Amino acid sequence: KKLNKISKIIFHIDMNCFYCSCEIAENEDLSGKPIVVAHKDIIDRGIILSPSYEARKYGIKATMKVSEAKRLCKDIIVIEPRMELYHKYSQDFYNYLLSLAKDIKVEMASCDEAYVDVSQFGTGAVELASKIQKDIYELYGLPCSIGIAPNKFLAKMASDMKKPMGITILRKRDLPEVMWPLPIEDLMGIGKKTAPKLKYLGINRIGDFVKEENKEKIILEFGKQFYESNYEKCLGIDNSEVVGDYVLSSSISGSNTFMEDIANVDVLYSTLKVICNSIAYRLQKDKQLALNIGVQIRYSNFETINRSKTLIKETNDEYELYRRCKEVFDDYYDDTKGVRLIGAFTNRLKKESEVNKQISIFHDFDNLEKDQKIKTIIADINKTIGKESLKKGIK
Repeated sequence: KKLNKISKIIFHIDMNCFYCSCEIAENEDLSGKPIVVAHKDIIDRGIILSPSYEARKYGIKATMKVSEAKRLCKDIIVIEPRMELYHKYSQDFYNYLLSLAKDIKVEMASCDEAYVDVSQFGTGAVELASKIQKDIYELYGLPCSIGIAPNKFLAKMASDMKKPMGITILRKRDLPEVMWPLPIEDLMGIGKKTAPKLKYLGINRIGDFVKEENKEKIILEFGKQFYESNYEKCLGIDNSEVVGDYVLSSSISGSNTFMEDIANVDVLYSTLKVICNSIAYRLQKDKQLALNIGVQIRYSNFETINRSKTLIKETNDEYELYRRCKEVFDDYYDDTKGVRLIGAFTNRLKKESEVNKQISIFHDFDNLEKDQKIKTIIADINKTIGKESLKKGIK
């Protein structure tokens, strides 16, 4: 296949089963065997961080307990995670991408995935993708899948379509035939608890979301903002840039430890709101925006999970932070267990002045103007009665 000339060409490069692949690269004897990376303990309570493709054939998935994996496959090999090793391979991956061309833009989305703006390579982008995939495997022993598209969102969708070692081109004109027939849960950002609700409304496939007859019932159930942001995704709209100078270590976080086990989800939601309010205030005070958000949950048995997601656009808005953190929480919360701690975090921070903000055609300009007026009023009051006396939050 050859790419038609387009204004932008973006790669999303996703390392396949990254932790397991790093272990196999270090020990070829593990190749072709069902392995999982997970903390070991005597009664196999550890949570699986990464299963190999051979393990996945038995139905083994990330976040599953080791004990359950052993019931599914008696020959499973459990490997203690080595984060320093994975960091080394991640740095090798990043440095290799930077070596492709002078002034190339490489944005690390996580330790095992990156966006690369390869517009400068024009119609040679497909050959470049093949070279990258081949080089990374030969140099480091790591398999990867690559999505090629005119923007970051579609590149991410494309990289998920062929695994392992796939290369997929996704153009906007191909969406009705290639992306719209996919199950609605395959749309990036639709979680495991949101998908069944959409299916109940008759939204079974991505293409169903863009049908005019489904608009009002989606808005009624999920709200206007949810509809508009996902409608844009379904049409392949994403104006965010590949930015190559994020500081991955910078973060702002908060958490709350309860004195007793909490099983009431409304209490957990309320606590998460307060934490997101605090994080948003600190981001706004420092004039920073976050591209990555996440949630930490610690259960009464001290099992702790940390889950994150990368946003399409940077934000420091308290409503958006809570909405996104709640989505992550809803996807991973186990309501059969009491919660002892809940937390939220943001990272991949950037100064507001360095971000080129794009206003969508779907934005409500009246509300944007009102929000700006509120911020101005708060600033004026704080000047009069004392710094930081009044803060904007969510209720």
